[in-house]
Amino acid sequence: MNFFSFFKKSKNIVILTLVITFSFVFSHSILADYMQGNQYRIQSDSLNLGGVGSSSPTYNLNDTLGETGTGDSNSATYNMHAGYWQMQSSFISISDQPDVNMGSIGGLSGGSSESMMSWNVLTDNPAGYIVSVVASTSPALKSAQDSLADYTPAGADPDYNFTNAPNASSFGFSPEGTEALSRYLDDGTACNTGTFEHADKCWDGFSTTPKNIAGRTTSNMPGGSTVSLRIRAQTGANHIQTSGVYNVTITATAVTL
Repeated sequence: MNFFSFFKKSKNIVILTLVITFSFVFSHSILADYMQGNQYRIQSDSLNLGGVGSSSPTYNLNDTLGETGTGDSNSATYNMHAGYWQMQSSFISISDQPDVNMGSIGGLSGGSSESMMSWNVLTDNPAGYIVSVVASTSPALKSAQDSLADYTPAGADPDYNFTNAPNASSFGFSPEGTEALSRYLDDGTACNTGTFEHADKCWDGFSTTPKNIAGRTTSNMPGGSTVSLRIRAQTGANHIQTSGVYNVTITATAVTL
């Protein structure tokens, strides 16, 4: 019986740092709150006595009056930039994912194989983060002689169940876990609706254009969050898949919001 093996290489993990400006002040008996809207959030604000702005062709200078105790300080658990116009540097990191061997399935009789990939994402950004995945080629999973089609949902939303025609082969993914975006949540029968995240449901296809799969809108310090991705390859009983070693390179990118 002919068979072929699936092998996935994970590399090129991207770590991106977003720098956000903030300010705060210690004041006597003065209360303030940050401003926010649908498209922005001012993390900190400050009440001051005065100040001016000046500029030249090569610089812009903003200053303020009335503050004490400014400067940088830190410990093993925090960094503080005290004073108006100080800068907060948010960080984000994503763990590596070892190579995944999906095993072998029949090239003449058909069959399927699944595996899981997981990353730990850690950020102190109050607005959270988002993770996307992208394939290096189209179709994503291929050998030197043949390939499996990228999974294509029946409509605009992911398919609740993985569906592969008897005379076809396909390769797709399903985000798993509490960090999955609403597109991959379900109501028990359909995806992109409801609040459930049932295992092995809501299937989508890889692309050479990044697809957002998971994220949150708050910091996840200090432990981080686990982002998981289920991948599946399947060939139909009436489909002949050329024997060989099939590879796919998937890049996961975590970005602060």
